[in-house]
Amino acid sequence: MSGVQFFPVKYRQRNALYEDKSKNHFFSMSEPFVNERMISSLLLMPLLVNTVQGLLNTPQIKAVQGDTKPRRINVTWMDDPSLVGEQLFYDIEIYNTGQKNPVHNDSVKIRPELAVKEWNWSWISPLPLECLQHSARLRVRHDNIVSNWTDLRNVTGPGLYYSSPVDEVKIYPVDDIVMAGSKKMFCCIIPNGKTLKESTYNRAEIKHLTSVGQTYIFELTMQASRAGGDDLVCTPNEGDGEGASVFVGYSPQVHNFTCETRNLVDFECSWRQGKDKNLSGIRATKYTLNGSPVESTGKEGTYRWTISINSNQGEVPWTLTARNDLSETSFVYTANPRHRVYLPAPQTLQASSVNSTNARLEWQWPDANLSSLPMKCEVLRLRHNSEEGMVRNATGINLHSVTLHDLHPYTSYLVRVRCAAAEHFWKWGNWSKEVSFQTKEDIPDDVDVWMSVDSNRNIFVVWKKLSVEKSHGNIIAYQLSWGGSQLTFSRTQHCYMGSRISAGNSINITASNSAGPSQPSTIMVPLHQADVETVRVSGSKGAVELSWAQRPAASCGYVVDWLPVNSQHKCDIKWKKIPAGHNSTRIESELKDGVRYTFSLYACTSSGPKLLQKWEGYGQEQVPNEAPRVHAVQDGPDVVVTLNMEILPENQKGFIQGYVLHYSLSSHKDMEQYKREKVWSDETTMQKRIRNLLADKYKFSISAFTSAGEGPAARFDIKLNSQTYQIIVYSTVSLGVIITLVLLTTLLCYQKRTWLKDKVYPDIPAPQLVFSDSKVMYNDQLLKLPAEHVECLMAFPMKINNVNLKVTNGVMHNVYSPLYGNVTDSQQSQAAADDLSPDVVASSFLFDNPTYNRHACVPELVDAPLETTEGYKPQLPIVSSHLDPCSASSYQDLDQCNPLQPSRDSHLESDDYIAVSVVGSPASVSSSQPLLGEPYKYGHGQHT
Repeated sequence: MSGVQFFPVKYRQRNALYEDKSKNHFFSMSEPFVNERMISSLLLMPLLVNTVQGLLNTPQIKAVQGDTKPRRINVTWMDDPSLVGEQLFYDIEIYNTGQKNPVHNDSVKIRPELAVKEWNWSWISPLPLECLQHSARLRVRHDNIVSNWTDLRNVTGPGLYYSSPVDEVKIYPVDDIVMAGSKKMFCCIIPNGKTLKESTYNRAEIKHLTSVGQTYIFELTMQASRAGGDDLVCTPNEGDGEGASVFVGYSPQVHNFTCETRNLVDFECSWRQGKDKNLSGIRATKYTLNGSPVESTGKEGTYRWTISINSNQGEVPWTLTARNDLSETSFVYTANPRHRVYLPAPQTLQASSVNSTNARLEWQWPDANLSSLPMKCEVLRLRHNSEEGMVRNATGINLHSVTLHDLHPYTSYLVRVRCAAAEHFWKWGNWSKEVSFQTKEDIPDDVDVWMSVDSNRNIFVVWKKLSVEKSHGNIIAYQLSWGGSQLTFSRTQHCYMGSRISAGNSINITASNSAGPSQPSTIMVPLHQADVETVRVSGSKGAVELSWAQRPAASCGYVVDWLPVNSQHKCDIKWKKIPAGHNSTRIESELKDGVRYTFSLYACTSSGPKLLQKWEGYGQEQVPNEAPRVHAVQDGPDVVVTLNMEILPENQKGFIQGYVLHYSLSSHKDMEQYKREKVWSDETTMQKRIRNLLADKYKFSISAFTSAGEGPAARFDIKLNSQTYQIIVYSTVSLGVIITLVLLTTLLCYQKRTWLKDKVYPDIPAPQLVFSDSKVMYNDQLLKLPAEHVECLMAFPMKINNVNLKVTNGVMHNVYSPLYGNVTDSQQSQAAADDLSPDVVASSFLFDNPTYNRHACVPELVDAPLETTEGYKPQLPIVSSHLDPCSASSYQDLDQCNPLQPSRDSHLESDDYIAVSVVGSPASVSSSQPLLGEPYKYGHGQHT
């Protein structure tokens, strides 16, 4: 319950109204002037009687009134005179028709010091009063004593007709204004005998309804409506429906509320309406400024109002009040008019005193009241066909002119001016209208000149056409001079090929317009340019980054020029000059995508440009525009693909980085079944082997790629044949080759069999012995041993060349073989003896031919060295032996120790015993020829 306030009144009565906004109820009272002491005395006795009985007197309801527009219920009652002066509580309940429980209840506290007999309480119902019959009752409480409830009293008032039924559909409330975001209760009353078929809000069906008899109640959450309101429609099951408009808006809102003056006489206030602008017409927000009504400016949501002021009155408050059917809001703006100056646009702006670099602007002000105002102005000048502008600031009192400096000669300008207060800057004023003018001509800037020398030593002199900014007027001609010669070129020409210009000459060039010639530009023709290596450079996004090492010789900087590779138009060369001290630059102008350029770096020296470095590259690489030429052959189970990408560099569109190969069986149509190989190679011609493919038909796709991607592909099919017949062919051919080689080798060996036999396995000749008919033997052919120490084995008769030979009988141990050492194996000797002819009856000697390894009599050697002839001297082991003195001083012939020595005159054919001299020289095991150069001598003959 809200607080209750009483207003004492003497000799008259006043109604005081109080509202509890949180509970939508109000409480008031009627207060006649009485003597409180007298009232207490007169009423004391009835109060004591009722207290003894335990019951208070029931209050008397005077009236229950309803006001349909605000949905307010007012309850008025009379208090019992016996309760005056006591602290009382009144309980109030509100009911609706058909409901047993109250829809609202309240309790009102009465202060005891007030002596009042009539009370008034009010409450705002959320439901329109027209929807249902409302009634009220109350009771009084004092301490723990409570009175009886009064009878229910129906609410009555204008527009409340509950007794008579409706004959058509009714909707309440009608044309109501509701705050956006709030909840609102509505009802539809349907005639008797009908029911509600459908209810919609903004064409959306309302689903949650409560019915009390023929009344249907529903609650909606309201959203901002259109300017003409939203529609609420109720349709019965029979007959036509009924509709009502609902206006949902906001409390008044004001944005950017400001006040300013444009002439120091009138103060103009402006603001912008907020979200409440959706309410229009009679429901629109109304404004007053300092109590004066404000009319709309015609622009929706924008308001502007002007009030006359005194500019020297200091700070002035301006109060703006905004009011609509929902609420009222006030806004206050306080400012000094001289601090809120918003100047209008200057008038009659014009340019005067214009020359090549300066111009003067003049204008007028529309109001004379601004003549004493300190101002600052800015001039925005725009060059013709340019969006960038320069601002020129100027200050002064009553400023009406400004001079522009540093203008470009022979240039068109667009200018405009705006100004503001200089002392208390508030905002810039409006721009004036644009005015155009053109400056006068001036001599041109220096011409940028360059030169290039081709392989035939032709000199191309090129220069850049002067732009509008540098020409300072219309160029009439260019003059080129060197070594006493001079040529004139039209303004459209920019290149000259000078075959007559020799190395070491200085070339000068000037440009002329109506103001005169420019300063000459000079370039020196170099004597010789050394070749340098060309390296690749990669560009990106149409630009190329170049860098180099600093060169002390570049006293006046560097020059980088570029030209498409193999270009035949040397006059199309471009160049860029770099100041000394820099070692990098970025070339990004006029580089076409997919075009290879040659970039050359020159050092600027006093003797002319000197070539330092060369590059080749693209501003932006593109995919190749040609497919590689392909040749494929089968090589066994492999396919060898030969690629040829030899195209002109200007058509490559980028550096070839490699090739992409796709292949699959021809029966496969899905690209995902392709096998893909990427070969990185910058060669224009190469081979690729695809190994171990099955015999089938294949389709291939090969394309070259650059950094920008893959180019068009060369496509071809190839069928691989089975390898079985090839294996048969290879085997047959191999076998035939082998047989042929064997036959040729056999035939050759057969034809050369004699020579081959002599070389590989020569015939072993039979031993041939030549005996001397003299007893004296050559010492170098005779093995000399002391006869007294020689023992011979029993000799067996044997034949040599049909000649019977006999040797001395006896035993000889350790017979020395000059070449092959000692033979002592008795078993071997016995085997050899068994091999002899049965005719052999005498003892045998071992001859010097090692192929006849018979039993030998091996003498024991003395420690003295063995005498040999000049020639081969074998390394013989020295064997110690005790020799009997067959001769005291020298060795004797072997036959001296043989007691069976035959006569010297005996012939070989006789059966006489003969002495065999064991002589010799080493002989090959495979040849009868001795290894020593001299012949063997046996007796009186010689054997070679």
